[in-house]
Amino acid sequence: MVDKRRPLPGAWGITALVFLFMLINFADKAVVGLCAKPMMDELKMTTEQFGLLGSAFFLLFPVSAVVVGFVTNRIQARHALLAMAVLWSLIQFPMLSTVAFDVPLASRIVLGVAEGPAYAVAMHAIDKWYPNALRGLPTASSPRNRRSAQSLPCRF
Repeated sequence: MVDKRRPLPGAWGITALVFLFMLINFADKAVVGLCAKPMMDELKMTTEQFGLLGSAFFLLFPVSAVVVGFVTNRIQARHALLAMAVLWSLIQFPMLSTVAFDVPLASRIVLGVAEGPAYAVAMHAIDKWYPNALRGLPTASSPRNRRSAQSLPCRF
């Protein structure tokens, strides 16, 4: 029988992996802003186009968050997290070649779809590993990383 006062074995390892997952998620949102001037110069974008590129990420972000949230109630959260991570990776491949404005625009829209449900699904996954009384610390560890994750690309 599982002790209700202790987390499942491996819970802190899963929490660390979800922390890294969310670190990548939040850092990715900051990267476009940090690359603004070089990106605008290289792709010869206007400020309006760059604004569209930045906001395109959030076009379908909330829709996917709701849809995937309901889907995650039917499938295992680890499968949803894996699908999101794979999709994030695949979305980046077109950026390896010479691109016009439409490629990063489409990439940011699809990336927003893939990242929209990340936080909710990550918390859903973590909560399954801990009894109700012990969920506070692992849950608090992820939102706290939001600011540090967004400033992480600035440090390199």
